[in-house]
Formats: sequence, C-alpha cells, structure tokens
Amino acid sequence: MDVLQELKEAHENKFKHEQDILFKAKIRRNRLVGLWAGELMEFSRSYIEKYAEELVQLHINDTGRDRLQVKVVDDFNRHGVHKSEHRIERQIQEFMQQAIELVKNE
Repeated sequence: MDVLQELKEAHENKFKHEQDILFKAKIRRNRLVGLWAGELMEFSRSYIEKYAEELVQLHINDTGRDRLQVKVVDDFNRHGVHKSEHRIERQIQEFMQQAIELVKNE
C-alpha cells in the first residue's frame, strides 16, 4: 500500500470515528435534555425516563437538532414551563458539550 492510500484510509477512519462520537453524543444529549425537561415539567420519575427515551428516539429517527428544540418548546408550553427559546437552545448546547466529553471519556 502506498503512502497516499494509507493517508486516505487514515482520514476516512478518523472521519468515521468522529461521526460515531457525534452520533453517540447526540443520543446522550437528547437523554440529558429529556431528564432536565421532564423534571421542569414535574413528571413522575418513571415518566421522566420515558420522556428522555422519547427524545433519544427522536434523534435516532431524525437527527435534526431543531426538531428537538421545537418539541421541548412545545412541551414546555403545554405544561406551563416558562423558558425562552434562547434559554432552551443554550441548555441544549450545554448538554451537547457535556455529552461529547462523556462519550470521549468512555
């Protein structure tokens, strides 16, 4: 195998690894968002777990972050939780940073 081919494969492996971390981090982020949001909506402990799993499935079925934020905003509005969209977006970003660190350290 020549050097160019080795570099190409190394780059492809690095990209695959980064995408794997990102996918796992988004799942972890959605779970953290679900636990946080469920508590704010004063769900029972068992329903908080179900809600967090619902948000994980949202990522698995559709990886758009906007869908996550829209769902949380809608759910907060339905349950009388007063958080601005900006605050929710910041919280999602904070959970994403935490999730990336957690996945990298596994």
